[in-house]
Amino acid sequence: MEMLELYRAGELVARYVLGARTVEIGRAWNCDVAVEDPELADRHFLLLKRRGTVVVFDVSAGRRQRVVEYPLPLGRAVPLGRNHELRCVAHEQRGDAGTDVLAYPSCVPSQLQVVIGRASDARRVQLADLPVHFGRSGDNDVRLSDSAVSERHLRLEPCEAGLLARDLGSKNGTFVNGVRVHSALVTEGTRIRIGRTELQLVAHHEDDVCAAPRMVAESSSMLEVLGEVRRVASLAWPVLIVGESGTGKEGIALALHERSERRGQPFVAVNAGGLTRELVESQLFGHERGAFTGAANRHRGVFEQAQGGTLFLDEVGELPLEQQARLLRVLETGDIRRVGSEIPLRVDVRLVCATHRDLRLMVADGTFRQDLFYRIARVVLQVPSLRARPEDLRALVKRFLSEIARELGPRELTREALQRLLTHEWPGNVRELRNVLSAAATTSSSCIELSDIERALARVGGGAAVRDVTSEMIRRALDECSGNQAAAARALGIPRSTLRDRLRLLEPATVLDEVS
Repeated sequence: MEMLELYRAGELVARYVLGARTVEIGRAWNCDVAVEDPELADRHFLLLKRRGTVVVFDVSAGRRQRVVEYPLPLGRAVPLGRNHELRCVAHEQRGDAGTDVLAYPSCVPSQLQVVIGRASDARRVQLADLPVHFGRSGDNDVRLSDSAVSERHLRLEPCEAGLLARDLGSKNGTFVNGVRVHSALVTEGTRIRIGRTELQLVAHHEDDVCAAPRMVAESSSMLEVLGEVRRVASLAWPVLIVGESGTGKEGIALALHERSERRGQPFVAVNAGGLTRELVESQLFGHERGAFTGAANRHRGVFEQAQGGTLFLDEVGELPLEQQARLLRVLETGDIRRVGSEIPLRVDVRLVCATHRDLRLMVADGTFRQDLFYRIARVVLQVPSLRARPEDLRALVKRFLSEIARELGPRELTREALQRLLTHEWPGNVRELRNVLSAAATTSSSCIELSDIERALARVGGGAAVRDVTSEMIRRALDECSGNQAAAARALGIPRSTLRDRLRLLEPATVLDEVS
């Protein structure tokens, strides 16, 4: 390993071990190597190890384009101001056999982005293998217009350990996941607050095909969920995914599988709410031939089918209490027993459960076992509803139209049609959005109009779309249909009687005679 030696007027005064983290050198008292020399800046040099070489960054100017990078060969001296110099020397490590070795999180900065702010105001900064400065002054790489942020507030530093967040002596401090720090290793999913500005590290998911198969995420809330997926995917622990119907819980489960060491093994998905009550035990654990009437052959249950891989049990709250007890025993022992068999079978399966119900309330009501809840909820992932992450809607629309194009040909949305989608509440979430676009595409040509969306909302979303029909939409539909109320009602996707009721509430000038 390498060691840094600090000399003053040719005399060795201090030694520092250069490990997996960066080393900051300057006049500031809280630098890793503080050197009192008038020719040095408060924070002047940054040393790090990269691919077996010690690299020196001159960060005294702040801005990335003025950062100077050069290698530091062993034995070569780097002048530090008027009287000091720094040398990198080889050092033979003589640790005890029982000495602990610190394991740092794997994090490649070039695969990360910094999301600054929230919702529609959020912006992204792609990280690279250079230090990135954040602050209020113009000589930062990222300038923030936040009066609570210092002139030079934060620096993100690439290093062998991953990525280091370092406070640059700010007035209001730097907080990593709610804790004030001087420096801290950070990774995907980490939240950093400086002043009133929130930063979040997320994966550069556009190039990461395994990050979340079939998942689309632009919102900070969904990116946070995908960050959690990456952190827990390699664990063998059970995971409980909670969210409304249609939010993409199966996609999250598949992402967990694809990011794990089990990705080459089966991924089996089963909806517990769709299992027949009489055959649920057979469908989960299998049965022997002749175990019951109709059991003509031996059947492998879903646990056996998922051997070595992942079993996704959707709507776990629908399981009968008796089968909840059986599931708990499988989790405790790792053994299953087919119906009609006395021989236990060992299974190696990671269980991922999902539900749209409040299992804690079910535990209180006695309809869900408390011991099973604590078994399956070792890790809980909360998937936000689509209405809580409108930033994702445009990306989802693009994805679904691309899929539709393979069957029906290319489709585009008018501005009014897209705006209508953005204002809808989406009680059915992502699944409803996909179905609405599919329905609209079948009644349109190359361009999906507002009227196509309204019809699709009425068909797919039931009565929800009727409440959202505005007076302006009615006037426009009547104008486009030359006053024909029957045609206008069809264009809006509402009953003609509903259109007549709405017209009675409008000013008399709007009421047009019906043309049959």
